[in-house]
Amino acid sequence: MIGPFIYADIMGPEHFDPGVGADIDAHPHIGLSTLTYLTAGSLVHRDSTGAVQQIEPGEVNWMTAGSGVCHTERSTPDDRLIDSDLAGLQTWVALPKDAESSGAFFEHAGGNDIPTDFQRGATIRVLAGTGWGMDSPIKGSSRLLEADLTLVEGVLKIPAEHRERGVINLSGELAVAGQALAEGQLAVLTPGEEVELTGTGRAMLLAGDPVGERFIWWNFVASDRELIEAAKHSWDQQTFPKVPHDHERWMSRPQS
Repeated sequence: MIGPFIYADIMGPEHFDPGVGADIDAHPHIGLSTLTYLTAGSLVHRDSTGAVQQIEPGEVNWMTAGSGVCHTERSTPDDRLIDSDLAGLQTWVALPKDAESSGAFFEHAGGNDIPTDFQRGATIRVLAGTGWGMDSPIKGSSRLLEADLTLVEGVLKIPAEHRERGVINLSGELAVAGQALAEGQLAVLTPGEEVELTGTGRAMLLAGDPVGERFIWWNFVASDRELIEAAKHSWDQQTFPKVPHDHERWMSRPQS
């Protein structure tokens, strides 16, 4: 884990021919928030709170599972008519222990709502939490920072205000503290040390304070294994809250 961040899924880039798209059927979560951020394409999010939200590049979907939520993500009808691409990053953020039993909720921030700054060939967008003196409208359940960093022959100092930090190279030729960072690679930064990100490309900064040890199994995150066992049983029995108008197809959980 890096602070509360427990998982990062680099999506694509994926190309779809006309008539084809992404279909992520109904599936459950506990004990986490998901942050979905696209750099290409679009998706429609639906969840068991009743939220329905199309997400476009540069926007943020933040869904907090609490004690249980179910959701789907699908390509838009318009994208299915044409050649389309999909790319982005989804991170999972473990909830503090006292928030694991909270109710589920959903937040969305449009592209114009994301605080942005420009420094020495670098563009900084604070997607969630606080960094570089900017506050995202997506606060999170604990002290954290997720930021989209785009560099063009840039030099960017990574602040040391968060106890744990990591940088993922999404694309391009980038280096951290003078060390090359390959595409798809994560660099874990030394606590308290101010380092520089340099080069040309796109990266994601994940940072925050630890929330304690967590267990992760399939889509479930918890401080206690018994919570995961209970969630397995609930999903098998389909007693999880359901996604309105989009629960006909749902994922079976792994059996191991």
